[in-house]
Amino acid sequence: MADITNPHDSCFRQLMNQPENARSFFERYLTPDLKDSIDLDTLALQSGSAVTEAFQQLHTDILYRVDFHDAKNQAEPQPGYLYTLVEHQSTPDPAMAIRLWQYKAALLMKHVQDDHLPPIHTLVFYHGRQTPYPYTLDLRLCFRNPKQAEYTLQGSPQLIDVQQQPDQALLTADNAGLFSYFFKHVRDKDVYPALQSLPESVIRSIAQHPVGFYTLKILMQYYQIQANTDSSKGFKAVADKLVSGEQQEIIMNMGEALRQEGRQEGRQEGMQKGRQEGMQKGRQEGMQKGRQEGMQKGRQEEKHAVAISMLKEGLGVNTVQRVTGLSSEQIDQLAKKYAKPSAH
Repeated sequence: MADITNPHDSCFRQLMNQPENARSFFERYLTPDLKDSIDLDTLALQSGSAVTEAFQQLHTDILYRVDFHDAKNQAEPQPGYLYTLVEHQSTPDPAMAIRLWQYKAALLMKHVQDDHLPPIHTLVFYHGRQTPYPYTLDLRLCFRNPKQAEYTLQGSPQLIDVQQQPDQALLTADNAGLFSYFFKHVRDKDVYPALQSLPESVIRSIAQHPVGFYTLKILMQYYQIQANTDSSKGFKAVADKLVSGEQQEIIMNMGEALRQEGRQEGRQEGMQKGRQEGMQKGRQEGMQKGRQEGMQKGRQEEKHAVAISMLKEGLGVNTVQRVTGLSSEQIDQLAKKYAKPSAH
């Protein structure tokens, strides 16, 4: 049944969900060179959508898997996609070029574990009133400067791998070099040797500026959190390299405060764990006691039922007591309530 809330979406999906219609569509609209590089006999409709929920009223997408091949190299066919997006709005979307990249990125994310990413060819089917389509679909043309487009869309991101940088190159009296050095060594089994190796000239040069000393304090706090050993000697090693007595005191006091805070958190975690374990134990004991009491009550009721039955049969108290284990007082009470009245 057609979806009357979005008839464009419903109609296009019903049409393009038929492989014969999809093949007709691609044969009509794909460029000749692209048709030469794919095998339309391998078309296979794919489920799901890359369009985010916020834009599903504006765009419909249909995804077909197809084999791409390289006729020149005679290489093995590579699975890829023909991705068709339908623009439902009567007014075109000026951000369509960006959205196309977003949708294609969502498709590629499904293949991050594969050896290679699949090729994706995108078609945008537009049936709005405003024509010709007024906006570019080439994201490169959305930039003012072609160079900016090149390094934004095509250039490789700049990787900063601090593990590949020598310590000497990092310790050049600048804030970024200092925190890069800390991040490089923070996973060392023992960070203290790295702190001890900090050049005094670098620490003093950085600490003489307010932001530099702030940077040093943040890094020492980070060290305290990550340290696998006693951190006090690390704080002393750094404090001893400072010129200002006030700064030395701040670093040492900070180290002590952080240690106290860590001990307090440890105690609180221990108390919390103790309370949780106590509550758990209490629940378990309560359940156990409840089960025992329930079983005890059940057994007692069962004895009462047997005793009542025996009394109704006219058996004597001694016999009932011997069979059920009830006391004579208990049996007398049951007899008064349930025993047959004497015949007159």
